[in-house]
Amino acid sequence: MRAALLVLLILATVLAQVAIAPFFPLAGVVVELPVVVLLLLAIFAGPGAVMVGLPVLVLFLGFSTNVEYEWLVLAYLPLLPCAAWIQRQRAIPQTPYALALVMAVGAAVWTRLVFATVAITSGASPDLGSLVTGILLPGVAFDAALLSVGYFLCRQVRLPTHSLNLEEAEF
Repeated sequence: MRAALLVLLILATVLAQVAIAPFFPLAGVVVELPVVVLLLLAIFAGPGAVMVGLPVLVLFLGFSTNVEYEWLVLAYLPLLPCAAWIQRQRAIPQTPYALALVMAVGAAVWTRLVFATVAITSGASPDLGSLVTGILLPGVAFDAALLSVGYFLCRQVRLPTHSLNLEEAEF
């Protein structure tokens, strides 16, 4: 039952990314809903949910967008190991919200750089200045703001946070 709900959540995320998110850009940038949902799943459902949800997400996004599966895997696959690495760092404040924000910034920068690489290899202008000021900065801010709202809502319904360490998550 939990896996079916996870698949439905991923399907709703993909549909929202493809059909709704393009109508609400911020400074010309569309929110990267799969990143936000994968991070919220990692924080509140644990790494197992992300390991199940990631292939389903890539499959559904590959069907519904013109981005090839390889690029989608490259964009989303490193999110969980990087989030677990960030959680283990002691230089970062160890509050769950601070960790979530650092994870959101890292994930947003990574995925947007991968998708910018896709655009550049497809013939877009490789202007580094407009990439940083027009795509990365507003995109990171938009993703972090949406993750903050989702994090706040999940904490309001008292969902517990989970460790991303596989040993601590009993995986």
